Amino acid sequence: MAAISACRFSMAALALLLGQGRAVAVTQPGAGMNPAAIKPFDKSHSDGFSLTACVKDSMHLYGDKFGDGKFDYKLGDVSNVSIVNYEAHIKKEDREAMTQPVCFAFCRTIPHMKFFGLTHGRDCYCTPFFKQIASDSSECDAVCEGNPTTMCGGMSKSSVFEMHACNDAAANLQEASTAAAAVRAQLKDVADAVATASSDMQSAADTLQPAFGKVGDVAAGASLQSAKEFAGTLEHAAEKGQAVITEIEALEAKGAAKDVQGSEAHTAALQAAASRATAQNETLAALNAKAAPTSKDNGASKLYYPIMYFVDKNFTDAPSTCGGSAAADPIVGTHDACAEACEAAVGKCVGFGYFASGSLCFLFSEFKSVTYYTGCPEAASPAPKGKKFLQSVASQAKDKASAAAADTKCVAKFADFEGANLTPDPSGKCKGCLKEASKAARCFQ
Repeated sequence: MAAISACRFSMAALALLLGQGRAVAVTQPGAGMNPAAIKPFDKSHSDGFSLTACVKDSMHLYGDKFGDGKFDYKLGDVSNVSIVNYEAHIKKEDREAMTQPVCFAFCRTIPHMKFFGLTHGRDCYCTPFFKQIASDSSECDAVCEGNPTTMCGGMSKSSVFEMHACNDAAANLQEASTAAAAVRAQLKDVADAVATASSDMQSAADTLQPAFGKVGDVAAGASLQSAKEFAGTLEHAAEKGQAVITEIEALEAKGAAKDVQGSEAHTAALQAAASRATAQNETLAALNAKAAPTSKDNGASKLYYPIMYFVDKNFTDAPSTCGGSAAADPIVGTHDACAEACEAAVGKCVGFGYFASGSLCFLFSEFKSVTYYTGCPEAASPAPKGKKFLQSVASQAKDKASAAAADTKCVAKFADFEGANLTPDPSGKCKGCLKEASKAARCFQ
């Protein structure tokens, strides 16, 4: 707490803030006079601090009974107190780079200390009071050793901070716990959604890849392999989210701390975990939107024609698969959702391959090949009069297997290919033509 708090201040700090100059209100005789009894970090007596003054402090110069300044000590007959230096009680290997919070964390556990001072950017001392003496015009402009964005005194002056007790540790813990619970619940929903998308994608690819492998459809096999790889990415992302969820649940199950330090540590852990959960939430939500988009039912599918329409119109309705350059990661979703995703990838997506039996689709930025299947079960009857051939012929199919085959198609954005002939050109002079169009007088089921 670096700013002035609304909670209860010490009388010494209040006197200074009211402009009474010297804060010597609570002297606490004997404070700091028994170094052997000092147990740093054992028990907290304050839970907040605020900047009080930048002064040349007599206590820093003449109030050190046991440290380097012991020969200049002058308070024995005055108030019988001593400052307590951080370095005198913390082993070198345990010391932290000095900051305002580091000094506060130490001084608030030293009995009867109401203030802490920082000098030279690195020296910390605790004191029951401070006393301003005449000095030069220098400022407290020495950056803190552990945080160069804040100041820790000057070369001749001390940044003096008062310490106070707001007694709000329990309330802060409850607030942090409530916030963490809320973000945990959100993260669980999105992590579950990503895990489901991963499972669905993996399952579909596992089922379809062998079928297309048997008929030698290399391009379809490559697309399905990419689905497996992306399913793994989704799975690992969901696991990271679940790890944060588990961390928060463990903190929630932890009993209430018996002291201020414990409550503050618990609060800080919850806040840190909640922050990680928020970051995971954003990452997973973006992944889920990409991997399993929902359809807005805006008719985007009508903008896409089977690629065979631009190759050989006699096989427009034949099931087909395509190969080419991917425009995005694989998607698990409806045909409409895939069309909308392709529309959203402006300037990148020219069409997509859709596998109905697994609800998988693959967006392409360039088509290089197509395989069309003429041996799959045909629809029971032609599409009803007035229906666009883009609308699912599978609804008229004899059975689900026929429907899945009929709805497996490579489709191209009509606006990009209107009037074009994508039939492979052996001469290689046609830049927009496919490299290969393979007719398969069989089915992939």
